[in-house]
Amino acid sequence: MKRTDENRYPQSAELFKFCKEALNIKHAFEVKVIDQHVGAILGFDPADCSHWKKGKKNIKSLETVKAIAQHLDADEREILDIIAGRSDLEEALQEYRGYGQSGLTAKQFDDLKREYFRNTARFQSALGVQSFEQLVDLQRNFTEARAEELLLRARVNSLPVMLPEIIEVLDGSVLIKAGEADQTPVVRVEYRDGQCVITHRAGSMKPFLRFLIAREIGRHLLVGNQTLPEMAHVIDVRLNIFASALLMPSALLQGALRYSDSTSDLIDQLAVLFWLPRSIVAARVRDFIVR
Repeated sequence: MKRTDENRYPQSAELFKFCKEALNIKHAFEVKVIDQHVGAILGFDPADCSHWKKGKKNIKSLETVKAIAQHLDADEREILDIIAGRSDLEEALQEYRGYGQSGLTAKQFDDLKREYFRNTARFQSALGVQSFEQLVDLQRNFTEARAEELLLRARVNSLPVMLPEIIEVLDGSVLIKAGEADQTPVVRVEYRDGQCVITHRAGSMKPFLRFLIAREIGRHLLVGNQTLPEMAHVIDVRLNIFASALLMPSALLQGALRYSDSTSDLIDQLAVLFWLPRSIVAARVRDFIVR
């Protein structure tokens, strides 16, 4: 194969795809992103843009990585992982989208408060709460205790936590199965005769997929399929609390922190140990240390 053939630098072509999809996400798909928009990130003319897209141009300098990360509001390490082949397009885009929130913003809190006092009876009858404080209570202790209960019943004492072991102790109330290879969304949930069926896209079980499935297990146990749209942000936070506690149990996390290699990146080490995305691990460690 000649050195001028297309896709000489496949990871650069993958990076181009990532940048194009990330721009769509950044602009909430309200703008039609074309190839030239991607090239403009680095000031490329149409010819250079085409070479980048086809893998003919090697994108690897730190200055370039910083420029892309800054333009997309992305973590530089996400870009580096794509270039190094440590992360495929699907994983990188999921990291870019994020996994929801770890707490309510001031605006979300105020909006929910306004809705609650505008129609208090509706919230009280639908959710069984009596006060606004109950409504916005993330129930962190209860949520983490629910995850710990499952871990105890499944007798989990080693890493990583395996989801099939958790499913076994749920008495058939949850079923996880693989769907189609091109399934969208990546995880789909249906209720059939009272059973929660979690269908995930066919293929290898990746770290981000494990976390998304754990969130849906939490949704089934903590929320069910009945809720109010206004509560979406509160529920989102609770599901992240549950999934993080389930896949990164406090006791095992404490041990992993104690025996970590101080000469290597801590988050990278834990991401491998717990088989989870780096951003999830970083958030869990931060929360664990602060508390």
